[in-house]
Amino acid sequence: MRRVSLPTHVLRTAAAVAATLLGGCAPATRGVTANVHTGVVASAASAAASVTTEYVEAQTVSLALDRIDQQSLPLDRTYRHFGTGSGITVYVFDGGILDTHPELVGRVRRGFNAFPGEEHLCNAHGTAVAGAVAGTTLGVAPAAEIVDVKMVECRRLRGTIDAIVQGAHWVIADHARHPEHRAIANWSFIADTAATIPALDSAVTALIDAGIPVVVSAGNIEMNACRIAPANSPGAIVVGASRVRRMGSDSTARLVDARTPGTAFGPCLDVFAPGDSVLLPSIEGRLATTQLWTGTSMSAGYVSGAIALYLEAHPTATPAEVAGHIRAASRATVVDPTRSASTGLLYIGSEKPAIASR
Repeated sequence: MRRVSLPTHVLRTAAAVAATLLGGCAPATRGVTANVHTGVVASAASAAASVTTEYVEAQTVSLALDRIDQQSLPLDRTYRHFGTGSGITVYVFDGGILDTHPELVGRVRRGFNAFPGEEHLCNAHGTAVAGAVAGTTLGVAPAAEIVDVKMVECRRLRGTIDAIVQGAHWVIADHARHPEHRAIANWSFIADTAATIPALDSAVTALIDAGIPVVVSAGNIEMNACRIAPANSPGAIVVGASRVRRMGSDSTARLVDARTPGTAFGPCLDVFAPGDSVLLPSIEGRLATTQLWTGTSMSAGYVSGAIALYLEAHPTATPAEVAGHIRAASRATVVDPTRSASTGLLYIGSEKPAIASR
């Protein structure tokens, strides 16, 4: 039976990363303060009809959120965004989510479970991915609903193709029962590094036909993502991991965006997103905590959160329009010009509109 792996690993040192990207001063706290302005129409253009969403400006300790709300470096310790993901459901296919984590509490619904006879939480991976999507202070769309789709067997820390396919059919049926909510499927796993998998391709197609964009991680491996399933599934939005690094000597040093080492690359990628030492919800034993995570799994979560913001503002957008928007908005910043020249860095379109005088 073919099994599926969750491609990521954990890092635990935050201060040095923050100091590098914020000019030598690490953040002192993990809280946020926010200014919310209502009655602002989301600025991103789309063929789909747009609706009014909030403009939110908040101090943040998340270097990832700080990066995706601005086109250029350095970072400014602020996360600015239109909307909150309210009314959007994100189905996270993973190994279970800690629904009592303070970053997620009250917004996680348990859904499909391919292995109901075992414990619900396999590890912290699903909680981190869900936090990237919709954490209260560490996620892109802090009001989105998460549905826990458990397709990993804890005993082996692997999923199966059959579990994913069953989960996809369950998601389609569940979404049909909640037609008032737009939905996204997040697949932070890899299944094969040598071939396509027709069953996964069909599952992606079925989800898209149901109006559900599918976001997949490219994989934490130095190879062309076109060889990795499900990154090679037609219609999936494929996400690579990026980092910010310092280039040059002390006198001429500058910050640049780059592909995270060990991240899949190539023309099958649609977008890069932060995925190197990103601060996210986690679990120590059974206790809620935060840790630094590295991997395309986290990057996919940030893109799912960005899509939640976009769908809140453009509720009639098709999956194809969503994918087109993500690609178009990201083009200003090329991350890997040698091997992924057409793939840019996730940008949520956050410029604060001018307020007319009275």
